[in-house]
Amino acid sequence: MLSALPLVVAVADTGGVSAAADELGVPQSTVSRGIARLEKELGHTLLDRDGRGVRLTPTGQDFATTARRALDLVTDALIQLHDDAARRDNTVSIVFQNSLGRAVIPALVKALVTRRPGTHVDLRQGGRSFCLAEFTTGTADVVLVSPPPDPTPDLRTVSLYTEHLVLAVPRTHRFVTRSTIRLTELEGETTLALAPAYGLRGITDTLLRDAGVRVNIAFEGEEVQTLRGLVAAGLGIAIVPPLGPTPDVVEIPIDDPRATRELAASWHTTHPPTPALKALTDVIDSPYLMWLPDHPQ
Repeated sequence: MLSALPLVVAVADTGGVSAAADELGVPQSTVSRGIARLEKELGHTLLDRDGRGVRLTPTGQDFATTARRALDLVTDALIQLHDDAARRDNTVSIVFQNSLGRAVIPALVKALVTRRPGTHVDLRQGGRSFCLAEFTTGTADVVLVSPPPDPTPDLRTVSLYTEHLVLAVPRTHRFVTRSTIRLTELEGETTLALAPAYGLRGITDTLLRDAGVRVNIAFEGEEVQTLRGLVAAGLGIAIVPPLGPTPDVVEIPIDDPRATRELAASWHTTHPPTPALKALTDVIDSPYLMWLPDHPQ
C-alpha cells in the first residue's frame, strides 16, 4: 500500500495518469495498475475513469491529501535518520581521569581534529571508577585511565606512557634535602591522598601495603593539584605524579621500581567503528605516539 501513495499524489499534482507517469519516470501502466491494486485494498474508488480520461474522485482527492502528509512525514523521518547517522559518524566520546586534562587530552583532541576536521568530541572526566563505569555502559567510546582496565577478548588497549611517582613535600619538611626516599621512611607520616575511587589511590595503597608501611591519611581529595596545594600549605605529604617543583613544593624521587603508574587508552573492538572513532583510534595507535606532549603530566 505504501508504495502506491506517491502514485496517487502524482496524479493529484499533475491531473492525469500519463503526466504522473512522466513525473515519476515510470510507465503509464505502472501508475494505472498500482492505483487499481490500492483501490482493491482500500475498497474505495480513487479514480473516475471515463472515455475522456481519468480524474480523482472526491474520495481520491481526500486520500491524496492524507497521502501527501504521510509522505512528508516519512521524508522528514528519513532526513532525521540520515542526520542522526551523520552525527553519530562524526562524534566520538572520551572519558579520562582528571589529571589528564592538563596536557594529554588537549594534545589528543588536537591531533584528532587535525586528522579529521569537524569531528565533534564529547569529553567526560572523573575518577578511575567513574571512567570505567562510563566506558563499560557504552556512554564513552574510549577510556584513558591508570592503571589500564583488565584485558578482555574484545578490548584493545594501547599503553601511552609510564611515569615514576614522586613524594611531594612542603619546603619546611625534614625530607626536603633528600635526593631519594624509601617507602619505609614514610611510616607514621601525615599523608594526603586521592579518594578511594581514583586510580592513583589504589596504586599508592598497594605500594604502602606491600612495603609494610602505615600512614595517617589526613585529607582525601579528587584531584592531584588539590593534593599539591594541601602539601604546599604544610598539611602533609603526598605520593603523586611528577609535575615539577614549585616555590612551596619539593618533589623527591621514590626509591622503588614499582612506584610507577601506567596510563593507557582502551576501546572495544566488538563492532566496526564509526569514522570518527576510527580516526581517534588511528591517532592513539599511531607509530611512536607522536601526538603525545613531551611532558604528558
